[in-house]
Amino acid sequence: MKLIYIHQHFITNEGTSGTRSYDVSKYFVEAGHQVTMICGIYWQGSFARMPWWRCWRTEWIDGIKVVVCNAYYANQMGPLVRVWRFLKFALLAALVTIRERGADLIFATSTPLTVGLPARIAAACKRIPYVFEVRDLWPEDLLAAGRLKPGFMYRCWQWLESFSYKKARRILLVSQGFHDRLLERGFAPERLRTVLLGADGRLFEKLTPNRDYLERHGLTGKTIAVYTGSYGNANGLYQVLDAAELLRDRDDIAIVLIGDGKERAELSAVRAEKGLTNVHLLPFVKKYELPDILAACHIGLMILKQITRPRWVTPNKLFDYLFAGMPTIVNFAGTTAELVEREDVGVASIPGDARDLAARIRHYADHPDERAAIGARARQVAFAKFDRKRIADELLAVFQDVLRETSAAPAGDAPVSRAAPERHG
Repeated sequence: MKLIYIHQHFITNEGTSGTRSYDVSKYFVEAGHQVTMICGIYWQGSFARMPWWRCWRTEWIDGIKVVVCNAYYANQMGPLVRVWRFLKFALLAALVTIRERGADLIFATSTPLTVGLPARIAAACKRIPYVFEVRDLWPEDLLAAGRLKPGFMYRCWQWLESFSYKKARRILLVSQGFHDRLLERGFAPERLRTVLLGADGRLFEKLTPNRDYLERHGLTGKTIAVYTGSYGNANGLYQVLDAAELLRDRDDIAIVLIGDGKERAELSAVRAEKGLTNVHLLPFVKKYELPDILAACHIGLMILKQITRPRWVTPNKLFDYLFAGMPTIVNFAGTTAELVEREDVGVASIPGDARDLAARIRHYADHPDERAAIGARARQVAFAKFDRKRIADELLAVFQDVLRETSAAPAGDAPVSRAAPERHG
């Protein structure tokens, strides 16, 4: 099979964000398939910028043909610039995809939702099927988080969502909560499949706790509750600072936030204003460095801003924590909290309650044997259920099912969802 894989924010282990597309593509190549990855230039990635006049360039990475489109994107950009970069990538990706010869199937993963444009357009031009993967339920997630208001822009995103889903042979969801929501909205069950993000077990097989990292940042001898990822409005990290304020009496506990984002300056200012010497705001590290750093930590923090309903997401960082052998504290209701409690690999704290979050951190700091037992179980569960080799096999099974169906059906006869009138919120 020759697969065209469209992911605007594609990252390798040289970058500092999620690498799921890179990891599964390597497994596809190892299984004898050809992969052409079409991506942009992401601020957390390692791809060099290009002159403005150049449209794209081609690189080969671990057997993957990577076509890098000249569409730079960073989370710190304003809303209009971000939308323009989404649309620019969609246009370039459509041109590249149409030009690519011999492809059997197109796989597009969001966000942004605009990747559905090149996937559907190119699939129609080439008369091949496409599969669409949903990593966030735009636009209703944006509405629930207060990042988008009802009106013209919301209706535009709704149209784009419908356009992206309508002709996809399968809609893949990276969270069971997303799956359940689309069923609720009336999508045909046979078109939906949940395949989790997982993590690359090969990176976590032989862990050597990075004690030098701890020493460099004054963390030696402390129980470390760690958060990795973006410092954005949706992450709600001020809750962590509130919890840290309640842990002032514990010199043996450190709160470590590894990442960056739009709210870094504000978080740093609040930390300084409150005199929170137990909070450490540290920069992103490359993905290949992260496992040994996490192995030196003790508690994983899953933090998101509170919204009016449970969260359906299951973020990348959860699986990193599990593979690193840490119990996880989840401070938001929804799919992630349910997974952690079902697998007995951590706890759910009361959403938005800094006092309860502080109490959970304090408990794990005071019970190292319990913490170690949960961490060992977390690693066992991770390798058994969430390794990206397993994830890649699940994705390949979906692709092969689609190709079998396509070969048995008239060209262009894609199934359409039997969707009931949509209810948002």
